[in-house]
Amino acid sequence: MIVDKQLLDQLYRYCYVLTCHRENAYDLLQSSLENYLKYDNHDQQYKKAYLRRIIRNQFIDNTRREKCVEFESLGDDGDVIALDTRPLDNMLIDEEMIDLIGSFLNVSEREIIFLWAVEGYTAKEIANEIESPRGTVLSKIHRLRKKINKKLGDIKNDYSEDREG
Repeated sequence: MIVDKQLLDQLYRYCYVLTCHRENAYDLLQSSLENYLKYDNHDQQYKKAYLRRIIRNQFIDNTRREKCVEFESLGDDGDVIALDTRPLDNMLIDEEMIDLIGSFLNVSEREIIFLWAVEGYTAKEIANEIESPRGTVLSKIHRLRKKINKKLGDIKNDYSEDREG
């Protein structure tokens, strides 16, 4: 088997994080696998990274073609912040939580959070994956943690107020 079920599941989750839509994630995965299978020279050692790169490039091509997502620069912000890089305070992330978090993050933010919190990549590995400086990735992770914690705190407060009223 060229790609096992576990790898397909991981790749599907990556596609879903990028698209935030089940059918679009399946389409993206299928077209990316087709591109992968077109070529015979596959290095099995880096298959997962290679497939993720194909998926990311395919997603960028699709969204530019359809003009349905605005891309923002991943350029260096110039500041590096000292961080505590524990995975989102060991938060249990289920499908509803991923949908909720994905609803207020843009594509590049969702990709970074996915690679860091779900896949467990280090800032250096993420930087290599998205071709961005490590310091920028660290800053983005810090800002994303603050943004997610604030948003989830606001949602929790709104929920508490609704129950009291």
